Amino acid sequence: MSVYQEILNWSSSRPLFVQDALRRIITLTTLTQTDIDELVELVKKDCGEATIILNAIPLDNTHIPTIISTSGNYPKLIGLTNPINIGALHNQGNLQFSNTGLSVIYGNNGSGKSSYSRILRKLCWSRSPNITLKKNVFNQSTHQQQVDFIVEDNGSNINFTWTENSPSNPILNSIFVFDNDCGDIYINNENPTEYKPIGIDVLEKLISTFASIHQTFASLVVTYNTQKPVLPQNLVQTTISQWYGTMENLQRANVDSDIQFSQTEMDRKRELTNLTTAQNPQLNITNLTNQRTRINGYIQQFSQIEALFNEQNINEIRANRNTFESANQAYQIATAELQNANTLEGFGTNPWRTLWEAARNYAHSSNLSDGQNFPSLVSLEKCVLCQQELDETAQQRLTIFNQFILNDVSTQLNSINSTIQQKLNPYNLLVIPAIENFAELEQLNPSFRDNYNQFSNSITTLKNSVITFLHNGGELNISLHNLTPSITSLIPRIDAEIEQNNQLLQNRNALVSELNELTVKEFLFNNKTTILQYFDEYQYKAWINRCQSQLTTNAISRKIGELMEDQAVSLQHQEFISHLNFFNRDLASKVLISKTRTSQGNTFQKCGLNGITDSINSILSEGEQKIIALSNFLAECTIDNRLNTIIFDDPVTSLDMDYRDLIATKIVQLSQNRQIVVFTHDLSFLRLLIDTHKTVTTTDCTIIGIDKYDGISGIVTDEIPYLAKNVQERINSIRRILTEHDALVITDAHGRETKLDSARKRFRMLLERSVEEILSNKTYERFSKNIHLKKGNLSSYIVTEQTDVDFLLHLFGKYSVTEHDGGISTISQLPNKPEILQDISDYSNWKNDFKAKLDTFKTTYN
Repeated sequence: MSVYQEILNWSSSRPLFVQDALRRIITLTTLTQTDIDELVELVKKDCGEATIILNAIPLDNTHIPTIISTSGNYPKLIGLTNPINIGALHNQGNLQFSNTGLSVIYGNNGSGKSSYSRILRKLCWSRSPNITLKKNVFNQSTHQQQVDFIVEDNGSNINFTWTENSPSNPILNSIFVFDNDCGDIYINNENPTEYKPIGIDVLEKLISTFASIHQTFASLVVTYNTQKPVLPQNLVQTTISQWYGTMENLQRANVDSDIQFSQTEMDRKRELTNLTTAQNPQLNITNLTNQRTRINGYIQQFSQIEALFNEQNINEIRANRNTFESANQAYQIATAELQNANTLEGFGTNPWRTLWEAARNYAHSSNLSDGQNFPSLVSLEKCVLCQQELDETAQQRLTIFNQFILNDVSTQLNSINSTIQQKLNPYNLLVIPAIENFAELEQLNPSFRDNYNQFSNSITTLKNSVITFLHNGGELNISLHNLTPSITSLIPRIDAEIEQNNQLLQNRNALVSELNELTVKEFLFNNKTTILQYFDEYQYKAWINRCQSQLTTNAISRKIGELMEDQAVSLQHQEFISHLNFFNRDLASKVLISKTRTSQGNTFQKCGLNGITDSINSILSEGEQKIIALSNFLAECTIDNRLNTIIFDDPVTSLDMDYRDLIATKIVQLSQNRQIVVFTHDLSFLRLLIDTHKTVTTTDCTIIGIDKYDGISGIVTDEIPYLAKNVQERINSIRRILTEHDALVITDAHGRETKLDSARKRFRMLLERSVEEILSNKTYERFSKNIHLKKGNLSSYIVTEQTDVDFLLHLFGKYSVTEHDGGISTISQLPNKPEILQDISDYSNWKNDFKAKLDTFKTTYN
């Protein structure tokens, strides 16, 4: 089934505008803007526009071409000239190629061959076009890079110039280039399928047509740019704003009728504005709450002072004083009982006790006691104060004193003294805060200052009374004028105000909410014209978007992928296997090309091992990979009987002699009906191509030499290496040198001798080549791996006579003398120009006679 028929079957389930578009693409040379505009109308009609009267004309069998012709025209590369500032290439270089058959460009390393092939790889079709043409780094120039091309197209030559940073001429896209970098891509990369069967372009054009239709739709709304008015941020939570956010889903009549703002609503908005701006309950609540916190702090301050004079504290003070007086009375009695043992005034008083404690501490710290008891046996020997010896009476007195200190009465008195001191501390430290710290309370309570003064005076009097009582005892009467009740009474009032503001806030929220709703309504009403214009444009653009949604190309890409897999990838796989079978049948059974994906109308394929997930480069040798890549490339060149020009850059690198022979044969076969160009620096491969071409076609291929001199490469010459020339080519070379000899000025003796010396040496090499090519009839050859044991080859040994051998030996001896040095007596005179001319003529006649003799023998004995 043809691609056109496949497209017709597929289109039957597509929308009418698609069927109409396919009809136009197939039947018209190009689609005009009128066609695009009509297709836009048909899309609109398919999307429900009832006013359109234009009808689609679907694709049918009558539109499919009955005769499908393919273009037999393939542009050919005729010349590549004048490369400016590209590597070290000669800026007047002139590569001329035969427009048919095989052209081989030979050059040694550094001769410029790679620079020429890079130009072609970059500007012609290649799987590895991403290459930068280097400038001459050894002789830097600011000149813009450029190169001139001559391409034959439809029998006429086209001249054009490529300049740096400009795209390639599209005519070069049909010239295919292969080199080592391309080989890696063919093996390891997923590549877009180059071949496209006839008719697939219809679907590709449909994709571009969709793009044109889409662009036309876009141009219809380009001026529709009215923006939807944006509500103030503080109004987005209102009910009406929510309606406004989804109004695009409503009918226009509803939108028009809903956007209203009456005089009543205007008056109400003004009233609400006054109500809501008069007070700020939330601010009031915040201020009152902070004030309540501060007042509680004041209450706490004064409560701490008042607590010192409450009934509990005063009762404790009275009890402590009573305890002290009772303990002190008992202590005085105990002191009186020991008066007979005391010799100092003030025995038992606080100063005396202080002296005793000091003496005890000193005894412990100065090792005058046992560290635990005082007095101890050690401290009874001497007085710890005056260090005098103690008699028995003094020692007894110290023991009595210690017992006095340690008895219950003394201990109780000491304990109650400590308690009295602790009670005194807060009263001694008591300071009433200044009235200036409570200015806020004066504002809240007009009588606060009077209350404060009474409180302050009362505290001062009571403080002194308590201190005096704790020191001296007596009467303690407390009557405090409390200040905290007058402050505490403020809290309920503040709480009431907070509650009032909370109530007001709740009411205010409702009022603010109502105000916001009215504000939104007013905003929408004031912007109604713009909103309706935006609504109309939005609805139209939404409808255009629905139309554009019909222009997705996924289904087209999938169909292209199916057709490419069925009629392109599979065909290329067959072509690939055909070429690979020529090189290696075993490999051809293990490798395949398969489709990987289709994206935006482009189908991708990859080369892999059949049934094996491992990559080719991880399993096969470098040479096998090269053959697979070359077969893949050739499949792209020859699929569907293509006759593209093919350019090879050193295609036999890393390959053995078997593959070299096969590749040379394949290249010569391909050159029979297309242009083939081979760049090589391999002398043996050059000879192989020359001889294979001669054997297959009986004609000579075009040989171009390039050379390097004085730092300039790419110099074109018609001279190929002498080692690669056959017998006839060497004869012609010697005759050309003799012609150049005659062209030299008469005074250039050195030049003439140089030419003659070159001719003599080449004559000797010609004779050596004669043994291979004529006497052995190419039974064995240099640069060949085989000895040809065939009847046709071996026949030369039968027809060879003694006269043939003597003739060659005579000439070989004559021209070998140039390879030796010696005296005048041992070296004969070197052949001059007339002799060389005669000898080359004699040799040519002998060669022709020998070949005629051989041909006669072959004819006679079949």
